Amino acid sequence: MALYIVGTPIGNLGDITKRAVETLEKVDLIACEDTKHTRVLLSALGIKKPLVSYYKQKEQEGAALLVEKLLAGAEIALVSDAGMPVISDPGAVLVRKAREAGVKIETVPGPTAVTTAAALVGLDGGFTFIGFLPEKTVDKKRKLEPFKATPLPLVFYVGPHDVRKAVDFLYEELGDRTAYLVKELTKIYEGFTTIRLGDGVPEEPRGEYVLIVEGASAENPLLALSPEEHLRHYLDMGMDKKEAIKKVAAERNVPKDSIYKLTL
Repeated sequence: MALYIVGTPIGNLGDITKRAVETLEKVDLIACEDTKHTRVLLSALGIKKPLVSYYKQKEQEGAALLVEKLLAGAEIALVSDAGMPVISDPGAVLVRKAREAGVKIETVPGPTAVTTAAALVGLDGGFTFIGFLPEKTVDKKRKLEPFKATPLPLVFYVGPHDVRKAVDFLYEELGDRTAYLVKELTKIYEGFTTIRLGDGVPEEPRGEYVLIVEGASAENPLLALSPEEHLRHYLDMGMDKKEAIKKVAAERNVPKDSIYKLTL
């Protein structure tokens, strides 16, 4: 019995590894997010294997079923729709339950969007990977809060329908930082656009994105706060509202009107 965590291409089929192909050929069963998506990959590789759907909303039940099969002696490969399973994709629950049950676990590394995007942009010195932001604003704020003051770049995964909303949200929470919109990784139109969060998204979003936002400035720790917190800091110091608005707008490099709205 063994569970194999198998990385698959994030766009270009040529990125599949020899070991990944060999693993998919030898296992008894393949657990995947979307059976239709994985069948396309297997068809291109000339592989026919039973598939079982394993997706985020049913991870607990799916993991229990798969662990039963593993304990019965099955060898199972876990794949996601693209990249490495578990990393912002289903798999963490299954890996934990399999480990607790004493199942042998092996990784078969493959492409992953976060490191591919970091290399394309030219990041060095590390970064903070956050992945997908939650749907609800309150949950977004809670997830982002611990990372506001880090000097390391922040890396997010964003779907095309969420790009504008994500950029606007990060502008409100982090201020007007430089960011990179990385798209179409490993595909024909791979590339990135450098933006300021305050300027929004300059193009019609298409495809999956990796959004990389510069870290907090060491020169002014107040920039790690949200605009509301930044403004409140000066007001609590006794500064006149008009002067506080002017100062915050200048420090965040945003129009005074956008800060004024926070006082209404």
